[in-house]
This record gives sequence, C-alpha cells and structure tokens, in this order.
Amino acid sequence: MDNLTLEGVDKRIIERFLRDVQADRDLFEELERVCELFPRRRDTYPAEMTQPRNSLVARLRAKLSHACVDALQPDLIIMDEFQRFRELLHGDSDAAILARELFDYSEGDGHAARTLLLSATPYRMLTLAGDEPDEGDHYQDFLETVSFLYGPEKGPQVAAALAREMRAFRGLLHALPQSHAPAVETRQTIERRLRRVIARTERVASTVERDSMMSEPPITVSIAPADLAQAFAVSQLARTLGAPEIIEYWKSSPYLLNFMRHYSLKRLLEDQVDAPSAVLRTAIQAARPTMLDRDAIDAYAPLDPANGRMRAIMDDSFGQHLEQNLWIPAAMPYYGEARAGAPLTKALIFSSWSMVPDAIAALLSYEAERRMGVGESGRRYFEQHRLRPLQFRQDHGRLSGLRALLLIYPSPTLAELADPLAVFSDKAAALSLEGMRSAVGDRLKPALGALKEGAVSHQDAHSSEWAAPAVIDDLLGARSRAWLEAPHGMRALASEDAFHDHVAELAAAVKTHNIGALSDDLSDLLVDVALGSPAVCALRALKRIAPELAWDDPRLLSAAAEVAWSFRALFNQHDAIALLRRDTDDHYWRRVLAYCAQLNLQAVLDEYAHYLVDAEGLGARPAEDRAIGVARAMARALAIRPSQIDVDDVQVDGESLAISKFQMRGRFAMRLADYKDEDGAVARLGGVRDAFNSPFRPFVLATTSVGQEGLDFHPYCYRVYHWNLPGNPVDLEQREGRVHRFKGHAVRLNLAERQAAVVRGRGQAPDDPWKLMFEHARSEATVDTDLIPYWIYEGSVRVERRVPMLPFSREVAQLAWLKRSLTIYRMAFGQPRQDDLLDYLQRLISSGMDPSLLAPLQIRLEPANRADS
Repeated sequence: MDNLTLEGVDKRIIERFLRDVQADRDLFEELERVCELFPRRRDTYPAEMTQPRNSLVARLRAKLSHACVDALQPDLIIMDEFQRFRELLHGDSDAAILARELFDYSEGDGHAARTLLLSATPYRMLTLAGDEPDEGDHYQDFLETVSFLYGPEKGPQVAAALAREMRAFRGLLHALPQSHAPAVETRQTIERRLRRVIARTERVASTVERDSMMSEPPITVSIAPADLAQAFAVSQLARTLGAPEIIEYWKSSPYLLNFMRHYSLKRLLEDQVDAPSAVLRTAIQAARPTMLDRDAIDAYAPLDPANGRMRAIMDDSFGQHLEQNLWIPAAMPYYGEARAGAPLTKALIFSSWSMVPDAIAALLSYEAERRMGVGESGRRYFEQHRLRPLQFRQDHGRLSGLRALLLIYPSPTLAELADPLAVFSDKAAALSLEGMRSAVGDRLKPALGALKEGAVSHQDAHSSEWAAPAVIDDLLGARSRAWLEAPHGMRALASEDAFHDHVAELAAAVKTHNIGALSDDLSDLLVDVALGSPAVCALRALKRIAPELAWDDPRLLSAAAEVAWSFRALFNQHDAIALLRRDTDDHYWRRVLAYCAQLNLQAVLDEYAHYLVDAEGLGARPAEDRAIGVARAMARALAIRPSQIDVDDVQVDGESLAISKFQMRGRFAMRLADYKDEDGAVARLGGVRDAFNSPFRPFVLATTSVGQEGLDFHPYCYRVYHWNLPGNPVDLEQREGRVHRFKGHAVRLNLAERQAAVVRGRGQAPDDPWKLMFEHARSEATVDTDLIPYWIYEGSVRVERRVPMLPFSREVAQLAWLKRSLTIYRMAFGQPRQDDLLDYLQRLISSGMDPSLLAPLQIRLEPANRADS
C-alpha cells in the first residue's frame, strides 16, 4: 500500500469518482464504517469483515465505472453480436444503466456519440408456435430494437407507428393477389423507415442464380439388416424397462447402448443394476451382438456403421479417401496433378441429440485409423505404449535425432532460393511434382556449389548432411548461426531430453563447416528439404505475411521453428506413422519430407497464414507481431490431442448387471465441446474450433445447437450435414451460415479457379498470392460492396447442404417445408404469429398463385447503391 500511486490515471476519472462518492452520503458513511473494521493488516479475515467489505467494493466499482464512461468521451460505440447482451439495451440492471449512460454520452457542444450495433441476428428472425419461450419473441424483440435505435425521444413513437404499418402490411398480404400493388407500396414505406437505422445485405441477391452460392447434392441413405437388428434389440430392451420409444434415437445413432450418455434408457438400466429381472437379463443378452465389441475394436476389425446416416457420412468421407490426408489440400497448389472430382473439404454436422456427436467422433475416427493402416502395422487399438520416431534423445551416448533437425531448422537460404511460389510465378504452365523438383534443383545449384567448395568434407567420415542447410546458410552469409548459438534461439524451442545437445551439435557443425562424407543424393536431399521441411515451409509462409522482416531475422526464424516443432507432434501420432510407413522402408524423417513435398505443404501454409492474419486480427499489427501471432495460432491448431470418448459396455454379470466403460479416440472427427485427452488433461472447446478452422485434423466436427450461432467454421469447410432437421427455417439458415462466411473455403477454391492466372507466370512472386488474387477479383466486381469476392465468389464450388434422410421418413416432407419457408419467411419479417402467415402464403402458392409475385413483397434492407443515391 505504501507504493500505491494514482500517477498516470486520468485526473477527470479521479475527480468525478471522488465527487460521486462524496455526494452519495449513504455510500460515504458506509466507506467510513468499513474502514474502521480494518485498522491493521491480517493474513485472514472473518466473514463478518469480508462481507461488508465486498459489498462496499462493488458499490465503489459502480461509481468508478460511471466516472470512466464520462472520461472516455467516445465518438463511436460498437457492440458486436449485441443480441447476446440485449438486457443492456432494455433492462434496469446496473450494467444496463451504465451502458445507456455510455450510449447517451454527449459533449458540452452537443456532439453526441454514435452507436453501431453489429449482428446478423439482432433478434430471432422467425418465431413459430412450437418454439420455446426462452428462444425469444421475434415481434417484441423487433419493436424494442427499433425503438432503441431511434433513441429515447423518438423510439417509442416510431415503434408504435411501425407496428401499425406492419399490421396494415399483413392485412394486404392476406388479401393477395388482388392487393399486390398497395402491398408493394406499404412494403416500400416500411423499408424507408427501417433503413434509417438498419442495414442488412442478403447474400442471395449477390449471386447470378439468386441461390446464395448454395447447393444440395443428393445423398443416399440406405437401411441394412444390421440397422434393423439394432432397432429390434434396443426396442425390446426399452419396452422391458418401460423407457420411451427409441425410434428417433435409432434413426440418429448406431450402437445406442454404447452411447447412452444420460438419457432415460441408461437411467432406467442403472436403477436395476443390482436386481434386474430375468426378462431384462435376457433382453440384454439378446442385445449384446448389437453393441460395440471391445476385443474386435482392439484388433482394428471392420466395424459395421449399423445406421443409415452413419453409413452415408462414411461413404462421403472415405469415398474421397479423406483419411489418407493429414491436411486439407491447398486451394491453389503450386505443382502436382490436376484435381479430379470435387475438392476435399471438412464436414460440419448438426444433430438434435447429444449422443450423436460422440458416436460420430468415435466411429469415424476409428474407421479412419483402420483405413490408414494402424492395425496392419501390428498395433492394437488400446495399446498404451506409442512409438514416437521423431525424438531428440541420446542412445548409448549417441545423438539419435540429428536427421530430424532437417524438419525443425528453418533455413533462410533454402527458403529464399528454392521457393515453389517463385517457380509457380515464373512458369506459365502447370508443373508436376517432378517438374517442380527439377526447377527447384536448378535454383539450388549455386548453394550446392558453395557447399562443395566451402565445406569440410571427409569421404571416410560419418555423413553429417543433416547439417548441410545450416552450413549453406553460414557460407552464404545468413545470420542464422548466431540464432543457433543463442540461448533464446533454436534451443529455446524445448527442454526435451537431449534436444539442446542436438542443437549444440548442429551449431558446432556450422562453426567448422564440417558435413562429413558427401553422398550422391545430396542434391535430392536439399530439394526434399526445400519443398518438404515444415520449418522451411513455415518460414516462407510467415515471410509472406510479414515481408518487412529479413529472411534471417531471428524473430522470424524462431516463429518458423515453433510451427515446425508442432508438426513434429503431428507426425508422431500413431495414425500418421502408420500412414507414412505403409509400403516403404525409408527412414521416417525422409518419409515426412517426401509426404510434405508431395502434398504441397508450402501452398497449404501460405493459404493458412493468409487466413490467420484476418482471423487473429493481425492485419494492422507490426510485422513481428504478425509473424509471431500467426505462428502461435498454427502451433495451437497442430497441438490438439485426440479426445477420449466414453463408451458404455453393458453386460449381464450373473444375477446382476455391469455397466463399465472404455474409451475410444476422436481425432479424424471430434465433438465441439471441452474434453479430456489421453493424458487426462482438459482441452477447451475453443481449441477444438481452432483446429477445425485449420487445414489439419479434425476433418469432421459434430455438434448440437451449441455450434449453431455466433461461431465460424468456414475456413476449410463448405459442407454442412443436417443430421436432424431443425424445426425453424431460420435455424437451417443459421447452421449453413457457419460455413458461408468471409473468405470461406468455397470462396477461396473459386478464387483460385478463376484468379490463379494473376499469380502464375507473372514473372515475380508476390508477397502474398492470396491478397493479390482477392484484390484483383475485387477490382473486377460490378457491385459496390465487399460482398464480392470476400463473401460470395461464384465458381464450380458451392456451399453444400447435405441432409441424410431415411427414405419415406417424415424428414422428407419437413425438408420440403423448410426450403419453401426459406424463400418466403422474410415476408413475415416483423409480424406477430409468423407461422400463421407463413402457412397462408404457402397455401396461396400451392393453390396456383405465381410465386414470382412474392419477390417484390420481401422487405429488403440493403444500403442503396452509391451510384443511385
């Protein structure tokens, strides 16, 4: 307390705070009373002292908050996703009063602050009769929001007038088609009033076919005998227990008895664990063949999907061999074979049932591991010991991971001289992998020549070619040697085992320029490193978004090495090891280099880095902050560990029941939730989201309504599965909006398809090819908004709505109703009893009225074109 000072605090805040506290006699007296309770400091304080103290502090904080608002003197107040804080606009809480004081701020000269509220869903856009009360009342929310936007003086009167106009508009809609002309005129009156305070641009009007760049590919859902066996067995068990009908559960998830979570079926089972009836024991024994077999899973035996929807998602995912990839391919690869078929993308799955995400994550991840060859490699699913071939340790006094340094060391010379983007920009024709290797080899000849001329080489010595890139850097004048030797340089990456010894060995080789015996394939090795080293690729990707930094800037080198270290964790995963080692006897570190080169890692990281600059809010930051921020975001996404999914195992144990558990892994597919990894550590939902929003796994994300609003999943996903259909068309639109966003995957794929020529063959590589392509596409756009090309950019790829429905199920009719409602629900905008109006309009169309008559009746709030204003 002796060192406490108010130096640096705005004097206006201090003066206003003191004035307000002294003016509040009750508060000031309470302050004096509480101060008397604390004549001296203690290690602990009893409740009779802490309670009045805490109450006083809360009141003082409220006064301080008001003083701070006054000192802010804001010109513009922005509230993002303000629908989450609606009580601030209309409530009477202390927070609401404080917020209104901020909104109503004005200076002595009358200059008032402006308020900008941002939200795609400022209120529930459509309320139906069956909706829960706590989901919001469209009509009341709408009028309250309009009243707030017009201000305390005009707001109530404007809201009342608007309510009258909306009632008149509803009457005219009910008199269609005869009332079409006056309905259009009333719609225009309403629009003029709303546009004074609201702007909302719809995607649909920005696409040629007025389809919002959406498509609905057909998806086949079949029923197999195993599915029916599950339905029969679980239904019999449910009847025995007196549980509710399970048909909706059965339609949604296989292996119901394994993924029961806290549903009533499980609770009823748990109630009878100690004394089950003979009928119940018989029913469970009969249901055993429909449960997951732990021994079969341990042996990586093929697993029947046992559910039509699960079978469909497996066919979609594994039919494209998605599991053979450790990342989503680049939208604009710099070399390789032309893409055949639809581009690979991630999948976002929405379900109404909490058990479904667990089942999807466990079963899809298991099948991915099986198809990647984990079982063929001789490993067991539940085996605890895991091989990690990329380690830095001492083996009988010998450093065993020196060659793995080629994956971790970011060579600035190789990054600059052998950039595949530079080759891509130089060549008008597309190159194969071999063509790119040849071009890169040519660019590396000066570096290879310098190495042969300046390095110390002994043909009878052990090869130290793992040091070749670092020695080349030193020979050609790069500053990376100082970074290698510094305690805060490469060795600061980790404290693992003998990693520091490995770095010291590399630094010693660089200092003496000693690389031992030169092999005949040294040129091929350098090409592999230039194209496939995660460290070298990361260095280039970071340099593209931070071009102000030199190639050998130690901050850039450290950031690139951090990314590379996280790739080491990826390639030490057991499924990645099985995939890369399948059908080859090459050293694993060499397989990693070859795999990264073959799958265009450089193009992948360039694209990802461009996205992260926006996603992490780094665009206006200094170059160093951009590089470090992007590197850390990449490292976080790569570091995600497999989730552990509880699987119930129900068995008859003599005269009683046993409900035990085992765990399955989620990595290829995951649930959007907090989870525990294999070591028992808790991983947060945000980490799962960040990993899904990267090119890396998980490739499938399953969620309930928790992921339906306010979260973005678009960077590497253009496919949404409605496992269960929502009851409200707005919810359908909200779900699909999660992947239909700024610079989304579909947008970037179309951009690369249409604008790659801006980069290819231009002669000089741009700093950031994606920035160049977006700017060129924007210059060609005929609209005066940034919607094109950043949100909408048409091409062969569209955002996909996939609905895995069982044939002849009621979902078929429900989907048809939802799609019809999507086209007309905006005419129910701002109306009470919206479902009644929707039903009436749908009946009009069914009775033969031309649907095109409804288009001019939709309330549109997009800003007027500048050219027309």
